[in-house]
Amino acid sequence: FPTRRSSDLFNRIFSQSLMVAALSATALASGWVPEISGKSPSLVFNSAAYAQEQFSDEEITNYARAVLQIEKQRVQSYEAIKQEVQKNNSQAPVPPIVCNETSNINRLERNIREIAVDYCSLATKFIEGNDLTVSRFNEITMTQQNDPAFKERIQQELIRILQEQQSGNNN
Repeated sequence: FPTRRSSDLFNRIFSQSLMVAALSATALASGWVPEISGKSPSLVFNSAAYAQEQFSDEEITNYARAVLQIEKQRVQSYEAIKQEVQKNNSQAPVPPIVCNETSNINRLERNIREIAVDYCSLATKFIEGNDLTVSRFNEITMTQQNDPAFKERIQQELIRILQEQQSGNNN
């Protein structure tokens, strides 16, 4: 039987979790993931050329859903790569991972390369599973990086989805 104190604690934790998830997803959607390093724990899903065009509400929802799925996998992949790197040298930085630059991925150590390839494959699967092509996903990414109003529209959709997921988990 929940008390008022446990209810307040739950609400605070829920709010904090929602904010962390929204910030992480926003960071990914905003292109704040230029490289993976000790200071910036991010895997890069490099973007195609900027395309100024309109996107439907459905595409924005699909993009936001894909971003949320990719972000969860990105964090897991980053941690796995970090552990592999630290096995050999605790001071070594985590190498940059750019999904469409196979020459860079091929230069990675086998264990790290496998994690990177799995991440990139899953990212593609998440994108396509949300009825987008990788090139369309990249077009949306580039557009929102250059259009503050569009970026805000995506951020609002990310928040809406996260709130919807949280309310679904609380029922």
